[in-house]
Amino acid sequence: MMGLFSKKPPCPICGGKIPLILPSKIEGEYICNNCFGKIDMGADQESSLTMQGFRDYLAFYEQNQILKGQFVISEQIDFGLWDTKITFDYQNKLFCMSKNLDKTVFEGKALKAFVIKEDSTPLFEGSAAGIRRYVSTVPERAIAMAPQIAQFAMSRQMARTLDRLDDGKVNHSTPIQYFHIPEPFQAFNVELHVDHPYWSVIKCDMDGPRFDHTHPDVNNYLRDYQHNIEEIEKLVAAIKTMALPETSVQSIGLGTSEAQREHISSAPTVDVIEEIKKYKALMEDGALSQQEFDAKKKQLLGI
Repeated sequence: MMGLFSKKPPCPICGGKIPLILPSKIEGEYICNNCFGKIDMGADQESSLTMQGFRDYLAFYEQNQILKGQFVISEQIDFGLWDTKITFDYQNKLFCMSKNLDKTVFEGKALKAFVIKEDSTPLFEGSAAGIRRYVSTVPERAIAMAPQIAQFAMSRQMARTLDRLDDGKVNHSTPIQYFHIPEPFQAFNVELHVDHPYWSVIKCDMDGPRFDHTHPDVNNYLRDYQHNIEEIEKLVAAIKTMALPETSVQSIGLGTSEAQREHISSAPTVDVIEEIKKYKALMEDGALSQQEFDAKKKQLLGI
């Protein structure tokens, strides 16, 4: 423990103070937080970084500050959690994977290709040869979940009704039900392939829409999905403007499905509940025993 908190020699790069707790190292030498915090490179490059390589990187870092000084923000596109933004400079053909320009600034000409996927299924692919947009099956797969969602809504409604049958009040006698069926896909995955000394592939992702676990609705899911798609389309247009201005966009497939824009009705009328109420009334009038009512209720509920 004494070795962990013992005084460290100054940073070999700038002479700054080394933190006592969890100091960073390169080739066994301690590096101050200020110098180490400048690192912004691919994981493979960082894992094999030597002290000489780090000094070379810091020279690149200083040169990159010149590009940051030239950067004129044209557009920022929301992408991912924690207010992640991809920032573009159309005038100087630059981009940065940060809203504050506190990461590496890339020249547009460094971007050689990109792919955007829904999980592992391509949605867009682009290079100097052209940009291809593939038809997505997500809307159809979401719509295909409507019967399951309707069944869940019916089951939840029956549970609420049964909870009130005895005295008309909410008694919480039935367990709360949650919708846990997986969505058609989980995330949009973006890969930017670049010709760069410290990066080969830049990856980022954005979560796809989610169903409400208590009140799932296909219409709401499709609206959220359409909003996501609009952001993806903005990203593709920005990449095209910044790095691939001469390319054309080709649609592979039929494009946006008409089914995506159709109205999906809510859960069907639940006649079973009314039937249970009728049999409960008969039991209260003495026409049925409690045992007969319970048996009929199970029959109607299919249990």
